[in-house]
Amino acid sequence: MQNNKVVIILFLLLMLNVAAFSQSTTNSPYSRYGIGVIRPQSFSQNFGMGGTGIGHRSDRSINLLNPASFSAIAVTTFDLGFTNNSLWLEDGTESQYQNNPYIDHIAFAFPILKNKWGMSFGFLPYSNMGYKYDEVINDSIAGAISYYSQGEGAINKAYFGNGFALNIDSNSLISFGVNAYFLFGSMEQDEKIIYGDLPGSFNLWRVNDVSVSDFGVDFGLQYQKRFKNAEDEQYKFTAGATYTLANDLNAKRTEIIRSFSGNVDFGTIKDTSKFDEDVEDIIQLPAELGVGLSLEKQNTWLLSLDYKMANWGSIASNDALYSYKSNYSLAAGIQFIPKYDGHNYLQRMAYRVGAKYSNSYIAVNNVDWSEYGITFGIGMPVRKSGSSYPRLNLGFEYGNRGTTDSGLIKEKFFNFNIGVTINAMWFGKRKYD
Repeated sequence: MQNNKVVIILFLLLMLNVAAFSQSTTNSPYSRYGIGVIRPQSFSQNFGMGGTGIGHRSDRSINLLNPASFSAIAVTTFDLGFTNNSLWLEDGTESQYQNNPYIDHIAFAFPILKNKWGMSFGFLPYSNMGYKYDEVINDSIAGAISYYSQGEGAINKAYFGNGFALNIDSNSLISFGVNAYFLFGSMEQDEKIIYGDLPGSFNLWRVNDVSVSDFGVDFGLQYQKRFKNAEDEQYKFTAGATYTLANDLNAKRTEIIRSFSGNVDFGTIKDTSKFDEDVEDIIQLPAELGVGLSLEKQNTWLLSLDYKMANWGSIASNDALYSYKSNYSLAAGIQFIPKYDGHNYLQRMAYRVGAKYSNSYIAVNNVDWSEYGITFGIGMPVRKSGSSYPRLNLGFEYGNRGTTDSGLIKEKFFNFNIGVTINAMWFGKRKYD
């Protein structure tokens, strides 16, 4: 009965936090373009290792980066993550600081057939839009023209995945996985143009709201080989691959363009030149391919390397300010446990470090940029409570995004991630009462 109560409480927690994912969790000017800032799909265990995970298999951690890994889940697992994003913006002359805390993910996983079939489901943000800025341009005829732009919103992801494993021989296996996911949410952009030096002129106000709701699928594959060295030490080598299908998401767009008199904070509407409500539209997402490798000495160290590419360049932009471009990312990570069964608590902790690099999926005014960062993390086992085995993961990331070329913005960010993983034997039969 106690285990059933825990399941119900965690399920209610998952449902209550769906609304939290819809909130804007960024203040990046680059979120104004495309579908916003695309969030990594990695969980807390992967965070400190540069976000790697395509080649990871764990019996007690949820790895969304490759659904084939779900087949390794040995016990019921609950995972909750929280991230705080600190952001410094620079344009070459001025700087600004922003801070954004948000729920990173909430997920469950459990075995159906141990070592053969595992299942997982959960929620996480897919992309976020959140920006607010203004600029003044001096025109030779109209004089000073003030532009005010702001946007907010999010696209969220709910997923349901399965992983299946087949033994090739006593020391190797192959695993297949599939995630069916549902993307939903809305993004609103508000733009105003104020003609301050033209007496009697009307200003312009444009509001564009897009809501998204559609399904998608991605696939995963893993091969793992277990072997021993001359000292009888256990090792695991894993190679993984993932593929996400290109998708035309169903969307509805509402666009309003009006003229008004007054200022940016208070005005009187004069005329509505355009009002398109709930017009059927699509948002295109590209095909994505990922490959990853890992080498592990059991309960001692883990090395991992991931490469991903997304064919954004195949998508045409309907905005003259930016264009899509194909992008790739490269990440590497290391985890080290000094002594897994040691009496010293610091020896039993997992220490992680990683690095990652990616280029942007958009180019603004024909200028593109890159993003790079370094990560650190620790995994902290917590004392067993009843039939539950909780663990705490802390992660830190420092990185740079963007450029100050052609009037763009350079961002420096520091992300702090904290995750709680709970493993529990909730559905096992007791031998004794």
